[in-house]
Amino acid sequence: RKEVELLFGNPAKSDGNLDLGWAHENIVRVHPPAGWVLYYQGDTKLQVTQGIEMHRLLQDAFQEVLTDVWNFARQQVKQAVGFDKTTSEYDDLTRAWLHERRLDQHNGGFNFRKVTGGSGLSLHSYGIAIDWDAKHNPRGNPMKHTLPDWWYEIWKNHGFIDGRHFNTADPMHVQFATGV
Repeated sequence: RKEVELLFGNPAKSDGNLDLGWAHENIVRVHPPAGWVLYYQGDTKLQVTQGIEMHRLLQDAFQEVLTDVWNFARQQVKQAVGFDKTTSEYDDLTRAWLHERRLDQHNGGFNFRKVTGGSGLSLHSYGIAIDWDAKHNPRGNPMKHTLPDWWYEIWKNHGFIDGRHFNTADPMHVQFATGV
């Protein structure tokens, strides 16, 4: 935790509440690649989002992950339908491919809160963790998940780890910190 705070700062004031100055200086909205639409997976319906709020120091790495996911999906579409489509048609098919697999559905990045089942701050409070498709990749043992291995591998290639190996499996969760 000390290393996280040295690099990303402390989002909490001395009274334990969010330091709005810290948030204003450090939290940015990261947009997906052109053509990709992201959705927030709310309790009752999906809501289109313009991006995901993350720590500014992760903006480039996070953008690279999203670009790699988009490019992977695009390649899968091209292999399935051939190479005789327009860019717009490929965008439409790639969006549909990602949406069928719920790889465009997140449950948030930056969120100032305590860790689930604990008293310390969640890594979401630092803007260095994101949850994806929580409805189908719930926290708990035994682990149940639908996110594909290649998805996790892309995150890993950019310095993130996922929660599949936590004491209580959390396959929806990816974070830019190695501690569990």
